[in-house]
This record gives sequence, C-alpha cells and structure tokens, in this order.
Amino acid sequence: MIDINKYFERINYRGKVDVSFETLRGIHVAHAFSIPFENLAIHDTSSDTEELIKLDENSLVEKLIEKKRGGWCHETNELLALVLEQLGFKVRRLLGSVPPLNGTHKCLLITIGNDQYLADTGFGGNCIIEPLPLINDTVFKQFSEIFKLTLEHPRSEEIEEYVLYIFIKDNWSKLYSFTLTPRLSEDFDQFNYFTSHSKKSFFVQNRIVMRPTLEGRILLLNHKLKICNNGNQETLTVKNEEYLSVLDKYFSLKLPMDTVFKPFLKE
Repeated sequence: MIDINKYFERINYRGKVDVSFETLRGIHVAHAFSIPFENLAIHDTSSDTEELIKLDENSLVEKLIEKKRGGWCHETNELLALVLEQLGFKVRRLLGSVPPLNGTHKCLLITIGNDQYLADTGFGGNCIIEPLPLINDTVFKQFSEIFKLTLEHPRSEEIEEYVLYIFIKDNWSKLYSFTLTPRLSEDFDQFNYFTSHSKKSFFVQNRIVMRPTLEGRILLLNHKLKICNNGNQETLTVKNEEYLSVLDKYFSLKLPMDTVFKPFLKE
C-alpha cells in the first residue's frame, strides 16, 4: 500500500479524496505540476544497466515520492494508477503509439459513473495537464494549451482508436494514438525495457526533462533549455558545469553533486 499522505505531500495536494471528477482533476493537475517527466536514470553512469527503470510499487514510491525524482510514462502514470486504484477509482491501463513508433506509451482511462477520462502525466512533450473527457472532436482548453480527442479507425483493425491532438502554431498536431483495449501492468515491461535499452530509442539517444507551468512548458533536451510562456519561447544553452543547478532551479530535481552522465550516442 502506498502512503497516500506522503504522496499528497509530494504533489502538494490538499483536496478531496472521494471518487469524483473534482478529486481526479485535483490529483492529476497536482501530479503533473509536481513530478516532472525525466529519463536521467538511463544516462547516469551510476545506474544499474540491467534494471535501469523499475516499475514495481516499492521502486516507484522510493524514486518518485521519497527521492523526489521524476520519471517517464511507465513510472509516473503507473504511480498515478496505483494511487487512484487505492482511492477507489476504476482505472484501465492503455497502450499508446507515438509516431513513428507503435505501442510504447502508457496512458490511463478513468471511469467515473458513465463518464470516461484520459489521464496522462507522463508524456514527454505537450502532455495534458488535466484529465481529458473521452468525447470525440471536442476542444478543451487546459491552462495555456488546447487539446482534443478524435475517434478514428486503424487501417488494419476493426477497433476504435483515439488520437490526441494539441493546437499549436495555428495547427492541430498529433501527439499519440491509443485504443481502449485494457492492459495489465506487466504488459508494459517489454516496452519499458526497449525504451531504456535500445540504441534506436529516442530516450536512450537523448536526455529529456520536462514540466508544465501555468503559462506553458519548460523543457531541457540535452543541453538546450526551452522556456515557453503563452506562445513565446526562450532557448538557452546549458553548459555541463551548469547542468545540475539547472535541474534544481527549473525542475526541483536535486541530484548528487558527483552525478556523471554518459556521453550522448551521437557525440
């Protein structure tokens, strides 16, 4: 069992705990703003190369709550799923596809009464901040960003497929697609292993840290820090000697001062 009070302290949440949309939204937003997306563990020279990212409950609690680290979709969305299930929510784990890859992203479907919501606090790009109602082709504004879900049919399967879009630069851009086929927690082990080990994985090739803000996003991709505020973007170059202080200042990630990262594959 997860210590819910410690989790709430980690995400600075002091709201309701009943099974309602108000509770779901409050926890989702607090989680999104407090636990950044990051894949630094697979680039840390001190990491265990055989089990870089562990997805069991104890490991998630230790890393994301006790050590106050971030994680990627398999970690942060699994922690969210476990917490919501513990509170009594009906949670379904879903497999999403991010172009050009198929089936590597974990997202969640939350059902409250007759209503269904997409929950996702672990997409490394422009992720939703609030739960998104599973309603076809309806626009929803979340803080400074605009999203919609479109119901489509895959070419090869007779099942429904949803596509998540964000409105950016006067166009709708596809983020990822997913079906409502339920998945077990262990189903994601193989995808977690691929994204943390394969040289073809974008996450193995790059260091990524991201968190949303009330006005936009802050993204650290390798040595480029991008600060987006209401459509305006500032880009800064981060030197090696500044890297750890930038992680602390912009993402509240306090890594040991002796942390050493592996060279980029492309270097």
